[in-house]
Amino acid sequence: MRANRKLEARLKARYLTEQRKKLLSYLSEHTDEQITIRQIADALSKENISVSAIYRNLSSLEEEGLLKRSVREGTREVFYQYISSDKCKDNLHLSCRICGKSLHLGEQEANQLIQRTLESTGFQIDKNETVLYGICANCRKIKDAKKNG
Repeated sequence: MRANRKLEARLKARYLTEQRKKLLSYLSEHTDEQITIRQIADALSKENISVSAIYRNLSSLEEEGLLKRSVREGTREVFYQYISSDKCKDNLHLSCRICGKSLHLGEQEANQLIQRTLESTGFQIDKNETVLYGICANCRKIKDAKKNG
């Protein structure tokens, strides 16, 4: 209940329909995941939220900076990640191109990376707008095992 009040406060003057509230609630429970519209629609099928309403709301949430949109390597499918939760705020995100798992880079590591980049290039990284893509440890193990197996 408290999380919903925080969401409503963040969205200020925006009118929150029941569908939007349910979608935001679902997304805020899955902050470390990149999920497709189909996965969202399947999860919310009992909530009577149409796929078109999901599309509209995701587009709006992306414009508001509450969602990150990405395409995973080897696919054209679009994935979404909710980044407006307190858990994600001010974190640098790492995203696996194979499985889609999303991780938060530790604060110390993120600050070191940001500071070194600033010192060496003069470029200031915005943590809230940055996702680093690569391959997670688990997918690397699987990939290496296939190579060596």
